[in-house]
Amino acid sequence: MALLHGLEILLIGWPGIIGAIVFVSYGIYSKRIGLIVFGALLAIPMSWYLGSTPKFRYFMYGLPLLFIGSAIAVKLKNHILAWILVIPYVLIMGWLACSVITQGQ
Repeated sequence: MALLHGLEILLIGWPGIIGAIVFVSYGIYSKRIGLIVFGALLAIPMSWYLGSTPKFRYFMYGLPLLFIGSAIAVKLKNHILAWILVIPYVLIMGWLACSVITQGQ
């Protein structure tokens, strides 16, 4: 049971967010589609968790699909589009990080 709780923290918490961004970024940089898809899988738990909040109700459920679109763009050798498709996830998670940091002030 403790192992399951630890896995939940890793996937839904900041390690999952940072891991998703790192894997997708390195996957685009190295042109490895498998790493991008793995990053998309890491992004699913946090996206679904935030998708259940009123502020992000419908948008967050489809956000990991942008990573899949990024993998397709890498396969089609359109690397600029691949980087552009990563921007919404990074911006939303950056906004979330700023909100958490400034919450107590």
